[in-house]
Amino acid sequence: MQVNQPIPDSDDVWALSLEGGLRIRATASPASPIVDEFFEAYERAFVLPDEKEDIAGFRACLAMNEDRGCSAPPSHRELIAVIEDDGGTLLGGANFLASAIQAIDGHPSTSVALNYLFVDQAARGRGLSRLLLAMVAQLSVRALGDRTGNPAIFIEQNDPLRMTAAEYEEDNERGGTDQVERLRLWQHLGARAVDFAYVQPALSADQAAEDALVYSVLGFDGPHMSARFLHDHLQSFFRISVLKGQDPTGDPTAAAQLEELSARADAGGLIDLLDIGPALETLSGDRGNWPRCGSILELARGDCG
Repeated sequence: MQVNQPIPDSDDVWALSLEGGLRIRATASPASPIVDEFFEAYERAFVLPDEKEDIAGFRACLAMNEDRGCSAPPSHRELIAVIEDDGGTLLGGANFLASAIQAIDGHPSTSVALNYLFVDQAARGRGLSRLLLAMVAQLSVRALGDRTGNPAIFIEQNDPLRMTAAEYEEDNERGGTDQVERLRLWQHLGARAVDFAYVQPALSADQAAEDALVYSVLGFDGPHMSARFLHDHLQSFFRISVLKGQDPTGDPTAAAQLEELSARADAGGLIDLLDIGPALETLSGDRGNWPRCGSILELARGDCG
């Protein structure tokens, strides 16, 4: 799939027509109507209060994109994209942050925080998640000045073992997909769990930090990742997508994680990337029969008591 060049005198829009009457449109502009179209469908797809962004938050992140008139390639680019049919019905969408990462041997030069990706329930089973994921990868390297190589794509996922029973049931019902099955879907797409105690800092002053998550990555070769690479990725993600331009070192949740990763990086540390497939098999069936374990990472490592 090839992404078209940006349309010149639009509000920073990328457009792509696909087979079967599908069309993808993406924007880096907070003023684009694509933001409103995306947000209306996004509101139906995401439930948990501390994982949700409001539309003002999305616009604030997009407003931080560098001026396209700059001669140097941008260091980051936040985008919102939608996929729709030939009748204009929105079928899914994605919000993501692409960041240029300092060169590290054996690592991509681009990291992507895939903040949100969803497909409407009525449109599932058509391979649209894979299509959106391919679009995210290609748009990310193009938006940063046609960088070479495939990006590493990071995603936050709900950890069923760290969710309350009420949260688990509510998200299952609203999203139309069981949380364990959702993890299995992303595993089939190539995701592996990042063996790090990740916590999403609060998205706003009215929200709390979210620790019932597992952080995963796609598009990364090898069993390990440099702690420096993860540090640099999270530093950009926390500053732009989460804290809307604030210094991450001023946020206790962000600062603690960055300090730990910086220390591990200085010591040449590596972060393991885990296959959670066997752990997911043990979570099949009734929640009451699940093993007693604090997180999916502990279960994958075999550290449960």
